[in-house]
Amino acid sequence: MNRVGATGAPEWFDALIRAAQPLDPDAPADVRPMPEVHDEDFAGVDLQGVGLDRVSFVRCSFEEAVLAESVTEGCSFTDCSFDRAEFLDSSQLRTAFVACSFNRTGFARSTVTDCKFSGSVFTDTTLRTMTISGGDWSAVSLAGIDLRGLDFSDVKLVGANLVGAKLDRSVFARANLTGARWRDASLRDADLRGALIEGLDPRVVDLTGARVEVAQAIVLAQYFGIRIG
Repeated sequence: MNRVGATGAPEWFDALIRAAQPLDPDAPADVRPMPEVHDEDFAGVDLQGVGLDRVSFVRCSFEEAVLAESVTEGCSFTDCSFDRAEFLDSSQLRTAFVACSFNRTGFARSTVTDCKFSGSVFTDTTLRTMTISGGDWSAVSLAGIDLRGLDFSDVKLVGANLVGAKLDRSVFARANLTGARWRDASLRDADLRGALIEGLDPRVVDLTGARVEVAQAIVLAQYFGIRIG
């Protein structure tokens, strides 16, 4: 994308984005302040294939919106609701979803690259076919979510709520899981090598078949009162 705003969107939506443009529209896009859209209701709107570049949305509702095949780059969504929205085949690049709600949201075959989901809450949502490349998911709530087989390599998950999550066969290479909450999570055959797992109590999760490094195994053994060496 080479301009700030929306492409491929309905005329009224594009007009709304343009109206939110800050002054000095001739300034280079990479230094121009982002247009900010506040408290708008986009519930049920068909935005399939829309392209959004460096637009900020605050307290907006995208409930039941169709965002299939959408592409965002450098955008920001704060305290927005995406409940029952559809992100099928979408692509999000360096986009922030902060304190957002995702309830029964569809993410089939979606891609998120270097995105931020800090403080967002996922409920009754399946992410199993999502492709994740890096990003900051600190303090995200994924409690009870089916995340089997996902690759969280290089993802920051500090303080994440993973209580009861299904994480079997997931990969956490070099992920930062410090302070995450794990009770009743299933990590069968997961790959934790290279991850920061401070606070992972093996007594409250299922680690059957999980792969860890020697140093990690020593830390985990201490929860059972085992002294090594």
